[in-house]
Amino acid sequence: MLVAQLLAAVERLAPPELAEDWDNVGLIVGRHNQPARRLIVALELRDEVLDEAREHGCDAVLTHHPPIFPSILALSDAGVASELVLRAAESRVAVMAAHTNLDAAAGGLNDIMAALLGMTDLRPLRAAAADESVGLGRVGRIEPTTLEGLAARVAAAFGGAGVHYSGDRWGKVSRIACCTGSGGSLIGDARAADADAYVTSDLKYHDADRAEGLPLLALPHAAAERVAMRRWTKTLRKALTGEKVEVRFAEAETDPWQGVA
Repeated sequence: MLVAQLLAAVERLAPPELAEDWDNVGLIVGRHNQPARRLIVALELRDEVLDEAREHGCDAVLTHHPPIFPSILALSDAGVASELVLRAAESRVAVMAAHTNLDAAAGGLNDIMAALLGMTDLRPLRAAAADESVGLGRVGRIEPTTLEGLAARVAAAFGGAGVHYSGDRWGKVSRIACCTGSGGSLIGDARAADADAYVTSDLKYHDADRAEGLPLLALPHAAAERVAMRRWTKTLRKALTGEKVEVRFAEAETDPWQGVA
């Protein structure tokens, strides 16, 4: 299989037209006609991911976070990001990214997040211009619970991740919105969708005020997307059945944030 064919398979699951205008998806490093026999999927490109790719003989890496974003002014060893891209190119490891297109797609990261939270009757929180049946975030129904109960459900679904929430702990919740990654820009959409609570990552202190009474639940960015990406990798592996491409999920921990027990 060639990199171009592997990329086409990825983009059938995560159509590039669903990506936001500011995003950078597709083939980032490498040649389209390069053979691809082993693929490693990771949240982002790090030295540890490239080391793992080399250890397992992988000729391609698929990341969620684009390694060139929004741009690199020089391809040299002068900066961490540019040196990573240079190292991949020198190692002849192709690097592809599926970011907001994978978030938005049917069966993508937002659908996986919604499934982990037990949501039903789903619709996109912000519909994509290219396809209104999908888009950023999801809104839907869950079995009625309290806000504190929902927080516990979120933590359990994402590997015991530390979850913070705003609002009345005993408040009733039956309709929620969610968004993988940094979803602060969709707070208004969650309010407009009449959600009882909104689950996402990378929220700021004053977002609780900006939500104007909508309870917010914040979980770590990497915890949310790593769990979802690992599950989606199974979908990609199934889509490539018969193509003689080995697909693995990176075990390297790439979250730059550390906690204190």
